[in-house]
Amino acid sequence: MRLPGGLIEQETRSRDWSFQPVSGALEMALSEVAQAAASMPWAVTRVLSLALERLGNQPATEERVAGLCVGDRQFLMRELELHLGVQGGWFHAECSGCGSRFDFQVQYAELPVEEAGPTYPQARVQWQGRQMCFRLPTGEDQERLLTIPPESAQAWLFSQVHLEGDLPQEWDSDLLQVVDEALEAVAPGIVTRIQANCPECGAGNEVELDPYRVLSLNSDTLLREVHQLASHYHWSEAEILGLPRTRRLRYLELIDRSRGMTR
Repeated sequence: MRLPGGLIEQETRSRDWSFQPVSGALEMALSEVAQAAASMPWAVTRVLSLALERLGNQPATEERVAGLCVGDRQFLMRELELHLGVQGGWFHAECSGCGSRFDFQVQYAELPVEEAGPTYPQARVQWQGRQMCFRLPTGEDQERLLTIPPESAQAWLFSQVHLEGDLPQEWDSDLLQVVDEALEAVAPGIVTRIQANCPECGAGNEVELDPYRVLSLNSDTLLREVHQLASHYHWSEAEILGLPRTRRLRYLELIDRSRGMTR
């Protein structure tokens, strides 16, 4: 499979990637990392480094995963949700027109993915006679940004993504907007906002889809499955977690059938 953007290393762009096979051990590790994470960017880096089998032709180390642009990281987090068996589902929203809460369904496979622009990961900007070049922010930038005082964060990130060309001594929101628009034009991305119509009044609502939703998955269901298999077959936790997910679910189905139940 291919990333919509890609990892740039020594002027080489790597776009191929693959996930590890899903096992209970992987599901447990991902859940525990997500719950213990000190920050969202760190959780994304750690979770993807555990879940990915390879990034390009090399292992997906934390350093390499942190070097991915934000759009690629969001893409992989949604792909991970699909890999773990979540195809999308029901979401909730509050209508901006009548205030009613309503449910709507989204299937991830139906959502488009935006490919990176031709100059990825860089964008050139002309501003008041100046020629400047900027790059897309990465996961590493997101992680480091959290250590910067809030009042300095914007200026720090602006200086980090600036590659060449003389920056004006004083810059304002107009320049930031121009840079944001230029970077947005080359950035890969997934759909994070959709239109959902209220079934009560018919009003259209722009609703946000969290690209990091997979981090909210907890281990309670997995622990119950481990308990059920251990009670029935007397296997150890390590043996059960080492099973491929499909086989684990098949054993659970056989247990239910033996009890006259269906899954």
